[in-house]
Amino acid sequence: MKRLWVIFLMLCMISFPVYSANEWRAGSTDETMKGDTDASDIDTVSYQNIVDPADRLLSNYREGCKVEYLSAATITVTDGEIVCSNATGTIRKFRKNTSNTSVSWADIDAGAEASSTTYYLYAVADADAETFTVTISTNSSTPTGKTYYARLGSFYNDASSNITNDQRITNDNNYYALQLGDWVSKSHNTAYQATTDGFAVGYTTKTSTQSSIQGFTGTTSPGTRRHYSGSGTFESNNAAGCTIPVKRGDYWKIVGYKNNWTTLDDTTTVYWIPSE
Repeated sequence: MKRLWVIFLMLCMISFPVYSANEWRAGSTDETMKGDTDASDIDTVSYQNIVDPADRLLSNYREGCKVEYLSAATITVTDGEIVCSNATGTIRKFRKNTSNTSVSWADIDAGAEASSTTYYLYAVADADAETFTVTISTNSSTPTGKTYYARLGSFYNDASSNITNDQRITNDNNYYALQLGDWVSKSHNTAYQATTDGFAVGYTTKTSTQSSIQGFTGTTSPGTRRHYSGSGTFESNNAAGCTIPVKRGDYWKIVGYKNNWTTLDDTTTVYWIPSE
């Protein structure tokens, strides 16, 4: 009986490799696949030390592949690399385009172009190739008829069936979020609500009369006056300018005046530059 207890205690003291979570492992440890790894252990070791950790790192990989406005009927997806997966995430396909891809309504997954609609762009890796194609879909999670895909972003097709060149062109997961969008012309003395953070810019120039400009922004339309500037009688061109930052969801308006700051100057130039 004592011998049995001794054997039992010795077995309890023997340690075996246990994985609470599989991690990437390098070097010549017993847990790393190497030349003397038993053939029966290769699948287990490669999964625990290579495949699963790499999958966690690369499953949402994206470099480049930026969604950009090209025309009222065309979107550009820039060159880059992307990982496309099936719906369950059990298969990953690595793809790379070395040049930009022009995406038109010929690339829609189902149906025809619709106005006043948000569309989503997907990189697709269904073809037996090293490159990816791009499809347009109204579905925000699964493009119709595609097996291996990764969502890139979205755009808006307005009431005139024109793709808008504004902040409604997005890249998923705040990709390129720190960049500014394109300059968009806006109307003088008109209140707008911002759908993204951005800057409102305006200026007025009168060569023979005094001019001024005011900028408003806030949570209610048209906002609170945040900026005011005016030209003096001794300035040669009597110009005035205004730039104000605007938060997403806030209202903003820029107003210009002429004739000793008493008459609206409808020639005032106004621009909006959004963050993407």
